[in-house]
Amino acid sequence: MYGISHWWFQRQRFYIDRHTSEGDRRAVRTHMRILSFVRIEVFSLYGYDYMKKIILRRADLKEYTIAESDFKYLYRSDFEDLYLLNLQGHLNHLPPKDKKILTTAVNLWTKNLVIRHRVEDFQLGIESYQMQLNLTKPRWDATGFEFKHDFTVIDSPRAVTFRDKYGVQIIMRFNEIHKFSDDTLQQIDDALDYRVKEFKVNKMNPDLNTRFWIRKDVDRRKEFMFAIQKRFKTRRIF
Repeated sequence: MYGISHWWFQRQRFYIDRHTSEGDRRAVRTHMRILSFVRIEVFSLYGYDYMKKIILRRADLKEYTIAESDFKYLYRSDFEDLYLLNLQGHLNHLPPKDKKILTTAVNLWTKNLVIRHRVEDFQLGIESYQMQLNLTKPRWDATGFEFKHDFTVIDSPRAVTFRDKYGVQIIMRFNEIHKFSDDTLQQIDDALDYRVKEFKVNKMNPDLNTRFWIRKDVDRRKEFMFAIQKRFKTRRIF
């Protein structure tokens, strides 16, 4: 959770105790932008440099005092401001040691923030980043849809049918795309893309021996392809 599993026990306990301590949420929680850092007070224990006090200036040009333990009360926009100040070189007036300590603390809490807000993608040991195996068991199967052709988009429930590596016909609901692995999504995306580009509208096409291919089929598949590509982009970012 804190990204400190590689630290030894006493150092971990010291860090966690400081961050789980009570603080005044109202004193540090504000939507005003952080403009600059004035100074940082640091002390060391168990090989860890802990920020005792941070003096910063917000948009009202007043100075505010916070500790690293108050980071849990800050908004996400505050971490964005902290990161941009470092990225744009606005911390160069600080001693190199203080700048390094601040950068390390911001990175630790940014990881914490990302994990907490993307927890649905970390099921089964970061399921969203697996490439070969689909370990997530879908809540829906294809019972009642056996007559549908493979990679047919269904209206209700809004889903697409496909066969897994065992030849079992199942469905992937539109709102559960994030539960499937990259390998499975890529297989579905390639199959839908082939049908959109190669099948002719109002004609009897290959793999469709009981019905005509219509414009509505094309639009439905494009919606699924767009959703899958959006999921790929989100996973690459995180």
